[in-house]
Amino acid sequence: MTASSQAPLFIVSTGRSGSTMLSDLLSLHPDVLSLSELFNALHPQGFQKDPVDGPNFWSVLSEPRSRHTAWLRLMERGLVIDEFRYPLASALRFRETGIPPLLAMTLPLLTEDPDSLHEELRVFVQALPEDRIYRQYLNVFQWLCTRLGRRFWCERSGASLGLVHPLSHFFPTAKFIHVFRDGREFAVSASRFPPMRMGMIGAIFKQRFGSAPYLTPTYDAPADLPPAWRGLVPESFDVDVFQRFELPIAPIGMAWSEMIIVGLKLLQNVPAERVLHVRYESMLDAPHAELRRIVRFMDPSLDDPSWLAQAAARVRKNPPKWVNLPADERARLESACAPGMEMLRQLS
Repeated sequence: MTASSQAPLFIVSTGRSGSTMLSDLLSLHPDVLSLSELFNALHPQGFQKDPVDGPNFWSVLSEPRSRHTAWLRLMERGLVIDEFRYPLASALRFRETGIPPLLAMTLPLLTEDPDSLHEELRVFVQALPEDRIYRQYLNVFQWLCTRLGRRFWCERSGASLGLVHPLSHFFPTAKFIHVFRDGREFAVSASRFPPMRMGMIGAIFKQRFGSAPYLTPTYDAPADLPPAWRGLVPESFDVDVFQRFELPIAPIGMAWSEMIIVGLKLLQNVPAERVLHVRYESMLDAPHAELRRIVRFMDPSLDDPSWLAQAAARVRKNPPKWVNLPADERARLESACAPGMEMLRQLS
């Protein structure tokens, strides 16, 4: 099998559900090119031009995203965003122009010299003739597989469950691995995760003040912004203020339920044999069995006992944290997550 002949394979989730762990484990496989955050980095521009020629497709892949530039400003002030994989000291040269999205998150996981790989990819992509955009992506995946000596690719983006519709539309033979987690644990994890905190705090800002920070490199703080909130805006950002800002956890659980309900309905439109549901907690409890089930779903030829032993040994227990919430907060969270939890129970 070659990368060009395989069915496209996407790992989707609500985020904070173990998909990063799975992607990292798959990247240890000698035959698997595990692409991380590619479509997340390119969204929403990633499918807007169709068909597209090489130069225009390269603009899709390389045009800086405002939110990444905003992240850089906050990271310069001490915020840690693990998903931003390009070395911060080097990334700061992009603080004015914006960093190419594939450099921010995807290519640094594939090579110690992402800049050179990015330049090689540019030369290849810009020479491509006009074609449907899904075929241009497949050209890129094939090229990366060949360049990096792999024969099978998969793509994983955080919080990508909502991308099932465009992915299944543009890649009609695609297979999906849906990684999910107890919604109550998702809520606790999401409340502490900087990119999701930015989204939630931004939503509060928009509701109260009409506009949201973190989406663009600069932000005009409203004149009536309370002093206690000034540490949240980019121009006067304070990591401690950002991390201490209290977010109600029940609405996070409610948002998770909505994502699960919508995402599962989208996946129901994909033939059942092309969807694999994977419970994060099951990967922790039985990593060997779950990882074997996953690679056999991807392609039976990927079943590699040596990789399986190495990957399973890297999985670590992660005791639940939602049980430590105050009783009243825990009850509200359980109620908020109940609709999504019930839909997930129907999968078994």
